[in-house]
Amino acid sequence: MYLFLCWVPFFGEILCFKFLFYYFRNSETVSILLNMTDKRIELFIPVAADGVHKELFMEYACSPRVGRICLWLPVGTDIAVDSEKITTVNVSSLIDTSLFVEMAQRATTDCVICFLKAPTTLPSLDSLLKMCDEMEHGSSMLYSDYYKIVDGVQNEAPVIDYQSGSLRNDFDFGSVVAIRTSSLKKYLAEKPKMFKYSGFYQLRLALSRFGRLQHLPGFIYCENETDKRKSGEKQFDYVNPAQRDVQIEMEAVCTEHLKRVGAWLQPYKYDEIDLSNGCFPVEASVVIPVLNRMSTIADAIRSVLEQKTSFVFNILVVDNHSTDGTSEIIDSFSDDRVCHIIPEQRGLGIGGCWNLAVNSAMCGRFAIQLDSDDLYSDENTLQHIVDEFYKQRCAMLIGSYRICDFDLNTLPPGVIDHREWTEENGRNNALRINGLGAPRAFYTPVVRKVGFPNVSYGEDYAVGLQISRTYRIGRIYDVLYLCRRWGGNSDAALSHQKVNAHNSYKDSLRTAELEARIKMVRKMRAPAMAGLHSFFKRQLSCWGTVNERYLALESVKTRLLDCGITLQYNPERMVSTAADTAKSSIKKRPCFLCAKNRPSEQIKRVVQKNIELLVNPFPILPIHFTLPLIGHTAQRIEPLMVDMFVLAKRWKGMAVFYNGAKCGASAPDHAHLQAVSASDIPILNKWWSDRLFSGMYPIYASGGNVIYRIVSYVVPLFVVEAVTVESAALLVKRFFSVLPMTKRDEEPLVNILTVYKKEKGYLTYIFPRSKHRPDAYAAEGDSQRMVSPGLLDMAGLVITPRREDFERITAEEAAAMLREVAIDDAAADKVERSIVLQYEND
Repeated sequence: MYLFLCWVPFFGEILCFKFLFYYFRNSETVSILLNMTDKRIELFIPVAADGVHKELFMEYACSPRVGRICLWLPVGTDIAVDSEKITTVNVSSLIDTSLFVEMAQRATTDCVICFLKAPTTLPSLDSLLKMCDEMEHGSSMLYSDYYKIVDGVQNEAPVIDYQSGSLRNDFDFGSVVAIRTSSLKKYLAEKPKMFKYSGFYQLRLALSRFGRLQHLPGFIYCENETDKRKSGEKQFDYVNPAQRDVQIEMEAVCTEHLKRVGAWLQPYKYDEIDLSNGCFPVEASVVIPVLNRMSTIADAIRSVLEQKTSFVFNILVVDNHSTDGTSEIIDSFSDDRVCHIIPEQRGLGIGGCWNLAVNSAMCGRFAIQLDSDDLYSDENTLQHIVDEFYKQRCAMLIGSYRICDFDLNTLPPGVIDHREWTEENGRNNALRINGLGAPRAFYTPVVRKVGFPNVSYGEDYAVGLQISRTYRIGRIYDVLYLCRRWGGNSDAALSHQKVNAHNSYKDSLRTAELEARIKMVRKMRAPAMAGLHSFFKRQLSCWGTVNERYLALESVKTRLLDCGITLQYNPERMVSTAADTAKSSIKKRPCFLCAKNRPSEQIKRVVQKNIELLVNPFPILPIHFTLPLIGHTAQRIEPLMVDMFVLAKRWKGMAVFYNGAKCGASAPDHAHLQAVSASDIPILNKWWSDRLFSGMYPIYASGGNVIYRIVSYVVPLFVVEAVTVESAALLVKRFFSVLPMTKRDEEPLVNILTVYKKEKGYLTYIFPRSKHRPDAYAAEGDSQRMVSPGLLDMAGLVITPRREDFERITAEEAAAMLREVAIDDAAADKVERSIVLQYEND
């Protein structure tokens, strides 16, 4: 009771919640207790002037689980309602920011149901309640499959799973979504900018930063289809000049999101290329992948042969085993410039055909696209493209085209010039739009390096995204070719399922690209403090072997397990994982952290009076430093502790950590810290931080300094939050004094991680340990698991240097191995009691 009363001044409104955890520390018990009460909801429903459903509104209002119903009415209309729960608000737009800001301000219950357009039929209350009840922990919004009514016929309209790269503004969530109110409040706290057309787009991108956008399988409601255009017509909305104001807004919203998630790339910062490098048989090659296009292939080839240029060019026609006479038509051309390539393997996609062409010895300096059913607009197209390559100094060039029928009559929307691409922000906006334009042309050395995915849809978009990450993409706004549309084209009328498949694939491309850009930005930003970046680059530039290891991390395999732990397959870490840390073995080998024993390529920098900075030669993460103490001293935290806090603050964005001598340190004979980018550590990401908060309660608090016990993590965990270096060091030292320790050890077994956050100060995560390695490490045969947990493993990134371990370890097994080396709950309880008593006696 004394402790309970002591917490009141510090924790206000969350007191009861944390008091509950103090007495019910088993996370399963707490989860049951918290879910005994159903979530309450509020409804926000637009109502058309001629579509009022009073009966269902009243049914909604009669439920004790419905807190309030807000009806959005067109300006100038009103309806009579007979319930205090129902309010009406006149609105002029359903798509501007102010509407969603008002919704966030009004929301008071656990969950909000938001209708994105006026319904013609209202779903049952049970369906809406199910949406909120099915929302999983860590989700900020839920959406479901629905029925689409077209001309009176009800059709299934399944939606697709949301990915982090689902950044296009036309993602189909349906018209009814459930939103967690706490996430709405976070959106409100960001003080969103006001937009006229992109209010929901702005909201859902913000919600994706706060939690998962969850897809609920199952058809919950019906909606009328109002846009009956074919898929091929809809896909060009983002280049429609009439929609330019809308697109400018959407681009601004997406750009802001990219900045917030750390994926925004600065304008004009590109890798330079030398277009004169290399020897090529011709200056340019026109690449035409083809399969069964006997009615169009001859026209395409002739449109190339008619080109007038000042350089030599050829045509690489990759004939993907046509069976309709296309092959014979290609062979009928006697011009030596026509190169007929038939792949040895069958089943290549368009991307595979492109790879075959650009890697051919016949390919020229520039590889220029022409589809097998299209034509160049005039005889100067190739010359124009090559001239622009040299003028714009770019690695890829995109032109404009005109959509037409086979009689060359223009079809809507006419010229597609992609003027939404700008030099200032094009490569960022590329993550929002669904295509980059055509025809595409590439500087061959770059496209060989990047490569095409072996698919027949989106392969050009995939390559364009990757190239734009690093190199300049040039633009030509003149019409360079005529796109002849017919039923077989990828942009024709497609089924709902096909559209979903295409969108899912392009979202996956954007997801991969988004993650790659975040990593690139982190790599540039995180080590920029105190000259880390220049030091890091200088070291890799003069140590080829280590540079290759860091490059290999870009394609390292990972597996996210259901328990939230990530496995990393990293064979280069076998040296550290399998290190013999017995004292007898340590004495026999030279200390590799001592200056006299380091490789000649390894450079150093003194960053504290007694600490040097080294690039870790066996990295786990893209930025990985080792910080040894100057002078040979056994691994202990005491001489390093203050420096750990000082460096964490100096290098904001970096995490500084310590592995105890028997807790993952591969050099237990030499005191050292390590540093990596904080954003690369699982336990510090949002998914885990939300879960940690749900199982966190304070066991000591004074003057802004707090020690927390966390019971919602895989292993017992304590977090020290401190305002100053001095208070951080004092709290951690006092914490150490109550940790279990054997007579054989110089200090308690422990892993420690420290980060500095401006709003919280010094955050130190302490993982008390009970043993060095799990039993599976020394097991034989199939039972062996080569896992030797250090801090990063304890923090959710389990390193597996053997492929068989990476592939076989389950979520249960990974969690069990970490729990085996950590202290158990009983020991953690004892530590907690000792801390409480220690501060009570002060």
